[in-house]
Amino acid sequence: MSTSPVVTIVIVPRDRFSSVVKCVEAIVEHTDAAYRLTVLDFGYAPSELQRVREKCQGVDLEIVPVGRTIPMVAFSKFLPQVTTKYLAWVDNDTFVTAGWMTALLERAAMGARVILPVTLEREGLDIDSRRLVARNHVSHTEFRRTEVDGKQYCIDYKPFRRAAPEEIPQGGHTVDYFELHAFFAETEVLKQLDYPPMVVREHIDLGIQLNKLGIAIWCEPKAVVHFDNIHERPTLRDLKFFFFRWDQRLVNEAADLFEKRWGYRFFNEQFMKNWAFRRKTFSMARFLYVPHKAADLFSRAMHKFFAPKIPAKFVKEPAKMERILTPVVSEPSNEALATS
Repeated sequence: MSTSPVVTIVIVPRDRFSSVVKCVEAIVEHTDAAYRLTVLDFGYAPSELQRVREKCQGVDLEIVPVGRTIPMVAFSKFLPQVTTKYLAWVDNDTFVTAGWMTALLERAAMGARVILPVTLEREGLDIDSRRLVARNHVSHTEFRRTEVDGKQYCIDYKPFRRAAPEEIPQGGHTVDYFELHAFFAETEVLKQLDYPPMVVREHIDLGIQLNKLGIAIWCEPKAVVHFDNIHERPTLRDLKFFFFRWDQRLVNEAADLFEKRWGYRFFNEQFMKNWAFRRKTFSMARFLYVPHKAADLFSRAMHKFFAPKIPAKFVKEPAKMERILTPVVSEPSNEALATS
């Protein structure tokens, strides 16, 4: 591998620790470009880090201890040290596929400065009757707003959510935000942003910042990654991090901080909290060796009887919502991108 890496790949835990070895394995197998690999260590077991090192023979690897914190705080402290032209964030439960980095670099060569790969999810919470191996999680995103009782609300809308891969429109297009499962960007662009101590909605905050800077976010359909979606049984160490990451105090603080920064409440706030409730009950059931389908049914039952009810005004997206960020552009030409 070249001694002059063009991209730093940063691996960050999303919900667990135990998937990091498979994540690293996929990166080593499927990344053709010269890269530097950094694993932010939020509390991995020594055996996990040893297996990571074994998978990275010949790879420019750095493991950075960050302690018990949230991803945005750790990333903000690490970012100033990055010297490569590009940076790719990969959650440790996300697995890259063949050609992912080549496609991202090709899109960047055409002028894109921030890029979202198509992100598929492995079936986990919410059983799909279609029995898909993977379904779309995020490829098209819109940020919309409305007013309710004199208050400004926003919603992160994802067209083609859970569509079969063949149903996703092909061709590069702009989006309003990326999610943190995986994204790619010029390092200098990322250094222009600030990273508030948020959970849940941090990716929306970054999307707003990029929009205000006039920097478009592109989605590259030829770059595909997929994430586990809490399918595998978690370890006890995983559960401890999961419950810290989804702690209700952190979620509420993030909601307050987002509203303070941008003036928006989330229209689907209660839904997000109930979704977090289901994730926790599902993960606990899987930890106790409850089979996948039974754990999903258990989480639904617990949600029905014990989770807070969603107020009526949060149930449906109102017709008067309007987009506030960069409109989604469907399948532009390469020439259009090169001159944008």
